[in-house]
Amino acid sequence: MTDERPPTSKKGRLVVEPGKPLSFGETSASETPVAPPGSLGRALLDTLAAYSKAARDLLDAKYSSQKDNAPAYLRGQSDIFILSCSDGVFVRYDSPGADQPKARFAEVNQRISEVAPLFSEQVIHFPDDPATYALPPGGPEIILAKTDPSGATEELGRLRPVLYGTTRLPDGFVVPPPPARPPPIISIQNEFDIHLHGVVVPADQPELRSGPSVDQFLAHSRFRFPVGWQAIEIYPPIGIEHWKSEYAPLWAEMDLLAVIVQRNTLAAALNGLDGRTEARRQIAHVLEEFANLLEGPEEPVHQFLKRHRELLCATSDNFWSKLPFGDRVSDFVFREPYNDYLLVEIEAPVRELFRRDGQQREELTHAINQIADWIQYIGNNKQKVETELGLVGISTNPRSLVIIGRSASLTDDNRRKLVTLQTQHPSCASSLTTTFWRVLARTSRRYWDHLVS
Repeated sequence: MTDERPPTSKKGRLVVEPGKPLSFGETSASETPVAPPGSLGRALLDTLAAYSKAARDLLDAKYSSQKDNAPAYLRGQSDIFILSCSDGVFVRYDSPGADQPKARFAEVNQRISEVAPLFSEQVIHFPDDPATYALPPGGPEIILAKTDPSGATEELGRLRPVLYGTTRLPDGFVVPPPPARPPPIISIQNEFDIHLHGVVVPADQPELRSGPSVDQFLAHSRFRFPVGWQAIEIYPPIGIEHWKSEYAPLWAEMDLLAVIVQRNTLAAALNGLDGRTEARRQIAHVLEEFANLLEGPEEPVHQFLKRHRELLCATSDNFWSKLPFGDRVSDFVFREPYNDYLLVEIEAPVRELFRRDGQQREELTHAINQIADWIQYIGNNKQKVETELGLVGISTNPRSLVIIGRSASLTDDNRRKLVTLQTQHPSCASSLTTTFWRVLARTSRRYWDHLVS
């Protein structure tokens, strides 16, 4: 059921903070309607609320497959703030707070040029003369920097994005009659695409900038400004006959289709340059899921690696999980070409490898001993392992890998001890101990090299 009662006026404090949605500290309320039925304010409230709802309904049903291509302020519910000024209407969409999303209306005896900089966080300005306009301080910035292999960062430049507008309409301009959508002076969404074109220059030949041996690249990314708003629309003074809630579904569908076509066209153009975009997206998803699992216990990681064995052994032609070697059970056995086998023991990613005094922890000792027990069993029962377990051609001292813990927790002394451990266990001298984060980093690099080659 829709509440048909007109909104009542409320006194209080409107708080505008950089990077945050608008907040309203209401102190009192009266029964005086701030936007009574039949008023422009009520028409704006009803129409824009209906527009927002119609967009969500379309993205949940008819255009559900395109939901990711829709702007954030239309994908979900938004707080809508409408400010009626002396020379136009300012509309701001914010992410809703803890309360139910609201549409609010206020009327002020100020010009758009006075309210736009404040409520857009210094992004939108209406200067009388752009050539002489003194831009106030503040507002978001885009900073371009480079980071060298040591981690040192150098700033290359910065850009402050600003949008200039005017409330002076062109001579002869006529507002399209209803049910056409009222044309905004400015319509901006807090989702932007950036494209960077460059060349890959060899480190030992920094002067090489062109030629057949130089690889070019185009980097594309979508980003948001660190502002509190999701979208802003500014309209010239338009009669109430243009603001009808029954028109809103048509406007919502036309706007969604325009954005969807635009973004699909861009995606098609980028895919035309690089046919591996979808493969990169899928790989990024796998690596992100793997990284998230490394915050928890061992078993979910084991099951994930069963589905994505390429993370551990990209060249294997077969693998076994939970294969018994006598009383001991392996985590993984991988077979690579020419019957080259790799035994893998994994421990929980959250395990620590060393104590604070530098001594190795029991979990690390246990993992290494597991490998030693497997290899001893294989050496004593090689024929049985080949015939009953199917590990045909396995050597009595196959390669082995222990994966445990995190790289960030290791000191330089810890890393040196890991190297020393390889020579202290002659029964598994070919073993290697590494961390889950090294596996993740190594896999990310391998995928990248494959996708750009």
